Amino acid sequence: METASPCLHTTVAACQDRAKEASARLAKALGFVPDGKLLWSPSPTSRSALALVGHCILGNRMFARVLRGEALPQLSTPEQGEAMSRQFEATLTERADAERQLEASCAEVVAALGTMTAERFATSPDSPFGAFPMAFWMNLPALHQDSHTAQLEYLQTIWGDLAHHR
Repeated sequence: METASPCLHTTVAACQDRAKEASARLAKALGFVPDGKLLWSPSPTSRSALALVGHCILGNRMFARVLRGEALPQLSTPEQGEAMSRQFEATLTERADAERQLEASCAEVVAALGTMTAERFATSPDSPFGAFPMAFWMNLPALHQDSHTAQLEYLQTIWGDLAHHR
């Protein structure tokens, strides 16, 4: 197995930092959600604040598998993945549990990134949505969490919280 080059080490460190920053931003946004709004959503198909965090937790766990070189669960359709996500999200009913699991899932991503080799970096792992270069997978945890943090911030505006919680 090849060892990682200095350039790959720099890339890994940047991806680790971004994943931690994105996770911290999501946790901070969750901290501003009133207790009575944690499970609220604007429609039956929309995600609540806790469901958005749960979706990111599950995503982080799946991304860590890919980063370690493990296969994702075999799904016939992307809809099966959505159903799996919704099932996990429904288990989160407490803020503290969501915060703990988010922190643990981010640590799992950071650790998985730390195992990156030049050999694995050169691959394009498969997913239910197609094959993507490992560089994409390395950046996906941060991008995914940032995207869902923005959704959580939008939910806050729906119930009248217009403050910028940065």
